[in-house]
Amino acid sequence: MFTFRKLTILFFILLFALNVIHFLGCKLEWFSGHLCSQTYVYMVVLFGLYIGISITMAFFISSNYHHKAICKGVTTEKLCALTFDDGPDPENTPAILRILNRERIPATFFVIGAKLNGNESILREMDAEGHLVGNHSWSHSIWFDFLPARRIRRELTRTAKAVSEITGKSPLLFRPPYGVINPMLSNALRSLAYHVIGWNIRSYDTVHRDPEKTVTKILRKLSPGSIILLHDHLADSPKLLERVIDQLRLHGYQIVPITQLTHIEAYA
Repeated sequence: MFTFRKLTILFFILLFALNVIHFLGCKLEWFSGHLCSQTYVYMVVLFGLYIGISITMAFFISSNYHHKAICKGVTTEKLCALTFDDGPDPENTPAILRILNRERIPATFFVIGAKLNGNESILREMDAEGHLVGNHSWSHSIWFDFLPARRIRRELTRTAKAVSEITGKSPLLFRPPYGVINPMLSNALRSLAYHVIGWNIRSYDTVHRDPEKTVTKILRKLSPGSIILLHDHLADSPKLLERVIDQLRLHGYQIVPITQLTHIEAYA
């Protein structure tokens, strides 16, 4: 598997080799001045590739490049899991819960810690109805991925503490804000016991507000073991959920808890 650690090792090996070549060829005057200057160009290109690849791969959570993430269940049965990000929302999350309760469907909610204050009853309802609660950071700030590892650990610990105080359970499921994993986040996660949960179907419901188009996109990528990413803070979320449930059932799929799909524990 191609990972950040392996690329870093390769980078330093190649950088060392270029320095050796530069020393032997230029200091001992084996190369001309033109060829000597070229080794610096190669070093710059090497450094650019290293940074460019690492930044690009941070946006592909399923690559496991920076950190291992579970993005799909291993099964041949028509099973899938629904996950919701960015809640709880005082208006739309209760509507989502009513639909799930009516249809007897389990889901996983990755909550933002800062949104829990004032919405404690919603979180208790999630837990009481058998849904799973995961950690989605405290702030979900656009600057989250630029924070040092210690600040990231503080955000995750703060959210876990808030969830635990409300439900009595400490979450082990974590979904990175925006689905981005970089070396700082990976470093923070290494000292924590989280299962990083990604997805293999990103609905883009925050971008495409037409439920029919979103459902079509989901069905096009649907396969046994799918983990579907939705949001519960949007005005269109309840309507979209009803359409998703109808179509999943029409295609013979059973919606199960993500723990059943992935065989992991949700709480410490």
